[in-house]
Amino acid sequence: MGNSSSNQLSPELANKIMGVFRKIDTDGSKCIDKEETLKFWKSNYAKVNTDELFKAVDVDNSGTITEDEWMEFWNSVKKAGYSEQEIEEELEGLLEGFSWVYFDHK
Repeated sequence: MGNSSSNQLSPELANKIMGVFRKIDTDGSKCIDKEETLKFWKSNYAKVNTDELFKAVDVDNSGTITEDEWMEFWNSVKKAGYSEQEIEEELEGLLEGFSWVYFDHK
């Protein structure tokens, strides 16, 4: 692996990231809205997690998260120096319904 790809997400990780997106995007609209994220987290601090997720990812404050915004967020996490393993662990946690983790990525 050359270091040109060090700030880029690997294709495997990008697939995983989109897999999580699709799990949350239950209606397949290619957008995540707050209703969907509240359902995704059910009771585990759903409201707090949803608010934090949207604060971090919904850059245009439209109230929905597009696939592009979702990928852009994880790209910026990677560029901020988080390892693919850290990101992957976070995605696994999300799939298991764990809380949204705040990444210092700005």
